[in-house]
Amino acid sequence: MLSVQFTYGQEETYSDSLQEHNFVDKVIDVITYHGENVNIVTYPMAGFSEQEGFSAGLMPVFTFKEKNPEKRQNTRFNRPTTFIPSILVSTKGLFNVDASLIMFGLGKWNMYFTGVYQYVPNVYYGINEAVPSDTVNYFNRRFSSFGEVQYEISDTFFFGARYDIQYNEITDVEDTYLNATVEGYNGGFSMGIGPEIRVDTRDNIVYPTKGGLLAIAFTPYLSFTGNDYNFWYFFTEFSQFFSIKNNKNVIGVFAAFHMLDGDIPFYYLNTLGGSKRMRSIAQPNRFIDKNYYMAQVEYRRHLFWRLGVVGFAGVGNVYGSNGTNAFENVKYTVGAGIRFQLVEDMKLNFRIDYGFGNYDQQGLWLTTREAF
Repeated sequence: MLSVQFTYGQEETYSDSLQEHNFVDKVIDVITYHGENVNIVTYPMAGFSEQEGFSAGLMPVFTFKEKNPEKRQNTRFNRPTTFIPSILVSTKGLFNVDASLIMFGLGKWNMYFTGVYQYVPNVYYGINEAVPSDTVNYFNRRFSSFGEVQYEISDTFFFGARYDIQYNEITDVEDTYLNATVEGYNGGFSMGIGPEIRVDTRDNIVYPTKGGLLAIAFTPYLSFTGNDYNFWYFFTEFSQFFSIKNNKNVIGVFAAFHMLDGDIPFYYLNTLGGSKRMRSIAQPNRFIDKNYYMAQVEYRRHLFWRLGVVGFAGVGNVYGSNGTNAFENVKYTVGAGIRFQLVEDMKLNFRIDYGFGNYDQQGLWLTTREAF
């Protein structure tokens, strides 16, 4: 699956390996515009996931530079403002149009907004069934907007609010296993808003080589705001990065815990699989439930020119429904991947990852940006 929501920034690269431009470098330069205050790169997108099949699309990325040269040079952290619209289609019927705006440096205020229209193929396996009794293909038509507004208490500590607005319509259900007895079968409107805290010491938000990120948020979806379902959502996520000798060798660790409670539509339940979580689980909805935890570690190695490799391992689970507990049927992932740096002076990678794990799971992902 090709990721269509991401931040984008400049990064110290290994210029010795990129000084001599070959044919690939020259082709990439053609799709890049360098202005005084903005860089524009238009990417053709291609990807693959079991859920969506082969996908293709177009994604221009606008990266706005800090206008004050002195402030640009003195900052310890690379946090550019970006605007990213995109369109994506796939062989299994996916149609996705979205746009995201990430704004830094508005005084002490930082903001992130995204809007999405998505018609996406899915499979329903039931709620956290180790061996599903049946499966159902369906499509989810979704209109959504997500945003965060954060106030910079210090250069690493942020406090603010996040919102999530969605309208989901479940269509083209192929079997009665997914029926009106399943919460969320009729789709509906959801709107949540709540507080969020972030501590961000990463040296770069696209490809960190040191520092970390801690995020904690609570979002209630209450009936008085027009919700068709009344529930709440809590999450905390932590990541930390270490360079070994130099920035060519980076180790990243990630841990997360998410919790839901209330009348939760099935399409809001926590998913265990995906291109950024347990990468052995090719169908993100294969394991879904109220609560979710996982931990993963990844070694990232730059080889030469624009090429790099990674190795990763993770463990996690979803639980809470049907009497399941956190340590019942725990899943694991082991895998490796290849990285290709898309732009000479920006450490944004195209990645190919393959993971395998228990429960006869294996996944292949072609996408952009690191998993965490």
